Amino acid sequence: MSVLCYNKGCGQRFDPENNPDDGCTYHPGVPVFHDALKGWSCCKRRTTDFSDFLSIVGCTKGPHDKEKPPEPVKPDVTSSVEKKEADDQKPKFNEYIISAPMPQKAIRRPSADEPIVRMQHKVSASLKQALEKLHLSEDAEEKKEEDSDEIKIGTCCKNGGCTKSFEGPASDSEVCAYHSGFPIFHEGMKYWTCCKRKTSDFNTFLSQEGCTKGTHLWRKKDTYGEHDGRQDRGGHEEVGAHVVGSSGPPSPRPPDHGEREERGGGR
Repeated sequence: MSVLCYNKGCGQRFDPENNPDDGCTYHPGVPVFHDALKGWSCCKRRTTDFSDFLSIVGCTKGPHDKEKPPEPVKPDVTSSVEKKEADDQKPKFNEYIISAPMPQKAIRRPSADEPIVRMQHKVSASLKQALEKLHLSEDAEEKKEEDSDEIKIGTCCKNGGCTKSFEGPASDSEVCAYHSGFPIFHEGMKYWTCCKRKTSDFNTFLSQEGCTKGTHLWRKKDTYGEHDGRQDRGGHEEVGAHVVGSSGPPSPRPPDHGEREERGGGR
């Protein structure tokens, strides 16, 4: 009977009675998300695409682990005795702090007849350096792939949530179970927009079986500036009695030429 391996970055099923010391390739570190870059603390490789992050091959070999990692320990709740002692140390008089919200200034909505202007992009020097390094590494990887159309054995499927790898021509005929949506991390919960099975455990999130059936994707087709519905991010914020929505690609690369923006919002 096969069981699920809970080593980070593995997600494979294995036979507990046949578990060699080097049968699992995993990440001993923790996931790191910083400045739109995603990676593992034990590796130097970073990427901006979540599917590429999930397919980063582990950097350590060892046996599979069937034990689910424990949930993070919650802080102890202060006892009633400690709470009473803290209350006794507070001043006996009543303290009032009165403050009023800043008055909101009326914002004039630009006329729809005003001309279209270019957006002014402000990019920090550190982000420019990070993007240049990422661009050089991506160009090198793309050139290697262009030089050879052959799919290498062990190439991971790029569909979100799929943990299968290319083992030969027979892999092309396999059914791929993947997530057609994109991952959401919000208030400690993790889930895919296509099925919304929420969990607080990262390993459980990675092991969620895909909700869509299709064919494996061995090569990424998307490039910067081109994204499909699975990568499109949307958001909203409430301002007074209104809801303002926004939609766009995640962590866009600063363009070489200014993009156009219509003053007063999209029309």
